[in-house]
Amino acid sequence: MGRDVGLGPYMRFKKKYLDAVLAGRKRVTVRYGIVRPRFSLVYVVCCGEIYGEALITRVVYTKMGSLGDDVVSAEGMETREELMGELREIYGDVSDDDPVSVIYFTLVRKYDKPVPLAHGRGGY
Repeated sequence: MGRDVGLGPYMRFKKKYLDAVLAGRKRVTVRYGIVRPRFSLVYVVCCGEIYGEALITRVVYTKMGSLGDDVVSAEGMETREELMGELREIYGDVSDDDPVSVIYFTLVRKYDKPVPLAHGRGGY
């Protein structure tokens, strides 16, 4: 099982990771499948609101089973199994042979207050 998708202008995070992203402690996100960013500058989104902007600095494509402890730790996890559990919550079955995208980013702007996502998309 695998997927090949484009990443648009929004990089979405779960609420539990938002503080770490906005504080600059979390600068890596692992996404299931081949995720190809279409933009280098993206909006940081959580729960339907835009919290800031991030610059994607690098993307590495690998297999889940090849992720090193450095990436797992940078993602904010203790073990690769914990990371697999997070990915399974979103995508279903994930195995060591499945491709993943390791997206490195730097927060470049944190908004004073979040902006509803609908405002960023012309009200849609």
